[in-house]
Amino acid sequence: MFRFATRLGPLTLVSLLSAACGSDDQNGNPGGGQAGSGGSGPTAGWQLDAIDASGAPRFVELWEPPVAKVATDLDFNPVRPGELWVTMREFYDGTPCTSTVKQGCTALEGTVLIVNDAAGPAPTSVVKKDSNAWHFMRRPTSIAFGPGDTFATCGEARTGNFEDSPVDFMGPTWWSSSEAIFAKDHPVPPGESFTPNGSHLDMLHGTPHCMGIAHERDGVYWCFNGQIGALDRYDFKAPHPPGGSDHTDGELNRHLEGQFARVENVMSHVALDAQTGFLYVADTGHKRVAVVDINSGTVTGSVLVQDDFGVKNRVEGTQSWDFVPTGTLDAPSGIALGDGVVFVSDNATSRIVAFDITNGRELRRLHTGLPPGTLGGIALGPQDGKLYFVDMLSARVRRIEPNGQPQ
Repeated sequence: MFRFATRLGPLTLVSLLSAACGSDDQNGNPGGGQAGSGGSGPTAGWQLDAIDASGAPRFVELWEPPVAKVATDLDFNPVRPGELWVTMREFYDGTPCTSTVKQGCTALEGTVLIVNDAAGPAPTSVVKKDSNAWHFMRRPTSIAFGPGDTFATCGEARTGNFEDSPVDFMGPTWWSSSEAIFAKDHPVPPGESFTPNGSHLDMLHGTPHCMGIAHERDGVYWCFNGQIGALDRYDFKAPHPPGGSDHTDGELNRHLEGQFARVENVMSHVALDAQTGFLYVADTGHKRVAVVDINSGTVTGSVLVQDDFGVKNRVEGTQSWDFVPTGTLDAPSGIALGDGVVFVSDNATSRIVAFDITNGRELRRLHTGLPPGTLGGIALGPQDGKLYFVDMLSARVRRIEPNGQPQ
């Protein structure tokens, strides 16, 4: 997912693809449509063959895995803008990972693919895994970069421990993207006392089956709680030393419990427009995209979370509404914001649909031609404004190239 709305140059997906042939209405039927707000945008409703040597947009593969994996989400590192980070997980067949039967434990370990010079003609890549990915990056669904050299991930799991544990114990993890810190083991600093545990900077365990994550500010992140259909706002506060264990300063505010629905193995990404304070949510189970005003709501009490951090608030009165109502998309998954457009990937149809951010009007839709179940996270490149996406079925990472431009 893309972290927040930015005003990109003219090289956005909408403008790049405006010359392509064919069109659909929002139901997939031949036809035209109205322009975006003000009547100056491209004609709404379009169909594109993204694999067309004649000059229509095509895919450029940035990475193809040597072994079968599932790629779930991607985000660009703002500290090194050409650096694209991709969360990946193993195909998991449900083999037990319990205190007595451990055959399935390694399949729960997530990894990160780092693509360097993703917008360039010859990107390179490396795969990294934390030494305790079994817990801190279990079955990751999503990634969002935050301040400085930090990012957060969350995963689709009930617990980060053995699965016969009765305690629900899963939530977002905060990391450093520094090459000197991430996926390395670290000694205990002088004056500290803990058992070293991987490279994470913090973890808060109140969001089982976390399906999406977005950065707000500082160490604050929003998570899609797939277990109870809520949005959880976390503030990690100060990070502990890499591999540390002090999470007591963390805070949780829970919003809109029961109003969203998870679909197993389909990511429900979230993206924040920092200018408006509107959070866009792919509510996959309800086949809609919702908007949430993050500046609304009032703390009314507390929630029960099995973790040792102190602030665990219930928030009531948070304002939300449909941006893309049920009936337009079959399984909304990835979301990217930019240049006044909300891009949404549909996991069920493998289409990418562009909506006007001011009124939710459909502008265009891209038929990728890929099998159903392919699309998860999408992102807009900060250097080139092009759309990047993950292929969940093959773990390929792809960029959409416009009109036959050289690779």
